[in-house]
Amino acid sequence: MKSLARVAGVIVVVAGLAWSAEAQPPAVLSAAVGGNMNHVPSFVGVEKGIFLKHGVDLKLKVLNTGQEMSKALQAGEVQIIGSAYSNYPLAVERGMAARGVVGLIGDRSARHWDDSVSVWTRKGSGVTKIEDLAGKKLGTPAGGTADEYLGVLLKKKGVDRAKVQILNVPPGNIVSTLQGGSVDAVAIWEPFGTLIEARVPEAVLLSRGGGHIGYYINMAIREEIIDKQPELVERYVVGMAEATWYTRKNREEAAEISTRWVRGLDAEVARKALAHMVFDARITPHTLAAWDENVKILLEQKKLRAPLPWQKGVEMRFIEKVMKSHPQFFADLAPAR
Repeated sequence: MKSLARVAGVIVVVAGLAWSAEAQPPAVLSAAVGGNMNHVPSFVGVEKGIFLKHGVDLKLKVLNTGQEMSKALQAGEVQIIGSAYSNYPLAVERGMAARGVVGLIGDRSARHWDDSVSVWTRKGSGVTKIEDLAGKKLGTPAGGTADEYLGVLLKKKGVDRAKVQILNVPPGNIVSTLQGGSVDAVAIWEPFGTLIEARVPEAVLLSRGGGHIGYYINMAIREEIIDKQPELVERYVVGMAEATWYTRKNREEAAEISTRWVRGLDAEVARKALAHMVFDARITPHTLAAWDENVKILLEQKKLRAPLPWQKGVEMRFIEKVMKSHPQFFADLAPAR
């Protein structure tokens, strides 16, 4: 991390000088991000000086789950968090005063995307298909996207969720938990699915993606900043738009950068994991519809108490403006069908 700090320091100095020429210093913002492949554009944007170029000195607080990110926002430790549709409506219902202003992951040209989520078992577990999970133990981060994905998948396969013993296993323990045999299967996001494939010799893939849910993450900013510093929000949105574009165009470099932020990750696994990722800063009608669909799923799973419209969790005006002012960062993306 010392070498990373030195590199980041050089970037800060160089990009900071560039911004000083604009007559004001970069504004400091702190973001809670996951220690996984979902947040590679944030890692890339910081290391390459992209956010600084747009007047934002972005500090990253790397955490394991969406629940930890929400707690960091509530505690005032950060102003920005990654808001996954699987758990962010719950945070909003509980009084989280932040709204998503720019997209991060997911193919936003369609309503359903979940290619980075997978369910794994191991040989000898007695599980060869999703239907075999009844009566078995499965580990997954409780309340996360993989948990939601699993619930939808079980329902489609006619398996009563109550018949599966679901254990809360943190992402960092998911590989060893499956390998050690304390569970029969796991459900997880990247890079942990690819880590299982690489490090568990007896691993068997039960399901990956399939268009069962709309797995989308937006970056959400505190409402007080949206209301009082809209120009700062816009600069951050431009930075994220460029960071996602740069990541799409430079996957090999992005994979290397991610190894300095995701614990236990090597470049080969990072490259393979990125093959399952789509980074897209847009917020399209499909992703808004996916919010409503995810809310319906959360209601069915009795996690959410009442319907929550997308307007409570998403603010469109910034990304709409940036898509017009910086079309080069979106030109390579498939149009929303």
